Parts: sequence; C-alpha cells; structure tokens
Amino acid sequence: MVDSAELLSLLVVVEFVVMAAIVALLVPLDAAIPFLPLALAFLVVLYLSRT
Repeated sequence: MVDSAELLSLLVVVEFVVMAAIVALLVPLDAAIPFLPLALAFLVVLYLSRT
C-alpha cells in the first residue's frame, strides 16, 4: 500500500507536470522554457515511480 506522504508527493508532481504542459501550450515558447527542464525531470520521476 502507498504511504500517504508518497501519494501526496506524487499528486504534487502530477499537478506540476500538467500545469507546465498547459503553460507550454498557452504562452510563447521563450517564456515557457524555464518550466520545461523541471517538467521533463518530473516526467522521468513519474515514469520511474510507475515501474
């Protein structure tokens, strides 16, 4: 069973990745570039947590 702190951390990561994707789609790319490396790192963490 998943620990509640781990679940909360996972939800925060998912929220950030979704918000970064929305920002990347809605604003010009040069304004969204600071969010993309962190979003990519969080996507890797999400993938590794699923496996």
